[in-house]
Amino acid sequence: MPAPKQSDFELNWTIAREASLGPGDESALLAEANRRLFRRWMAAGRGEWMVPRDAFDVVELGSVIGSLCVYDRDEAADDYLCRVFGGAVVADLGVDMTGQYMSSYPAQLGDAVRRGYDTARTSRWPYVSTHLLIRSERDDFYRREDGRVLHEKLILPVTRSGRGIDCFITHVARLPADALRGVFPIADAGPSGVA
Repeated sequence: MPAPKQSDFELNWTIAREASLGPGDESALLAEANRRLFRRWMAAGRGEWMVPRDAFDVVELGSVIGSLCVYDRDEAADDYLCRVFGGAVVADLGVDMTGQYMSSYPAQLGDAVRRGYDTARTSRWPYVSTHLLIRSERDDFYRREDGRVLHEKLILPVTRSGRGIDCFITHVARLPADALRGVFPIADAGPSGVA
């Protein structure tokens, strides 16, 4: 497995909410792009227990391609391999995880991210999490905040093989800073993890 990437910044995050989604839960999604992808996932399943990976054509997803990530489940390693890490997500996080296993992520970040993928894999239902990300420069004397972003991440479990959930299409939607105002005291929340 590749070694974790070293960076000159820290990534702090606070999870505002997280949940599995089922029929009728579309209104729980704040981002219109996530609602569209969720409806597409529901329609592609046609009542079946698994949605085929090829129901999501890259050409048809053109408007959201920069904020999409694709992970494959590696059963032998009990891990998830990032196949694609969208450019918009790279810009927000400051690191490209393409080609990296989830186990190479910093421990707290990896645990939080893995929880969503494990839940989607076992439940076979989409999973959503909303979190505040704060990037800060690493410095022994003075740490300066480099960026603050609110994301809604939708994880869609799909199958390539038809035998089980072995792939995940993830869309990371950037939300307005006040999207959760009144729902979660985001300004008062402390970081729950550091990368």
